[in-house]
Amino acid sequence: MDDTQDKVRRNLVVFSAAIVIGWFLNMKLTDIAKPLVSSNIDNVNTGRLWIVISGVLIYLFLRYRFDTHTNSQIVFLSDELKAQRKNYLFKYLQRNINRINRTGNFSPIFSKSLSEEVGQNKDEYEKQYSQALAFRLHIFNPWSAASLVELGESNTIWKGAIGISEEYFRKGTTHNFITNSGQRHDFSIPLSGRIWTHAHSLIHVVTYSKSAVDLIVPMILAGLAFLISAHKLIAIYLS
Repeated sequence: MDDTQDKVRRNLVVFSAAIVIGWFLNMKLTDIAKPLVSSNIDNVNTGRLWIVISGVLIYLFLRYRFDTHTNSQIVFLSDELKAQRKNYLFKYLQRNINRINRTGNFSPIFSKSLSEEVGQNKDEYEKQYSQALAFRLHIFNPWSAASLVELGESNTIWKGAIGISEEYFRKGTTHNFITNSGQRHDFSIPLSGRIWTHAHSLIHVVTYSKSAVDLIVPMILAGLAFLISAHKLIAIYLS
């Protein structure tokens, strides 16, 4: 077998796909194995043949898993997933800010200091200008160089502090005449937000990354082939 990166992956995909397709179409084991071997196997013991197939599958999977290109792909995808996780966490924070702007109800993911500050400033400015005011909040991407996130004591992206700017304007207009910026407020992402962030970042990487497809498809096929082989061996020797 050639040791090139593409052939290592292709051999695993073809072998695993043959097992999965044969099982799905309910084909005889000898029909599945004939294209893979050159000798006559019509009279070969079924249990022993599945042992051989499982051994070859394990060998091909290990060759693929510990191939240098596969390791590089895993590192690359891990870094890409971390980057997208931060990207979607920012979108989650922005969604909550937009909800505050739309409804006026403050999200519990932000500390009470945000609602207290906005309430105090709004009351103060309304008294100062003798008119009803509305507010609008903005955040910059906390992962950009201009507005780095301040991590909390746990040193994770799920807890920290971000800068939130406040705009106050006359009700019924969109023109702001008072802006407060640079204030940082604590945030804490709940379990639902973490699941949302993880799910969207994973979908993004799987959908838009060729490396993810090159890595995930062989892994999934190999995993299915392992399950089928294990099921067949258990059914033959333990039933």
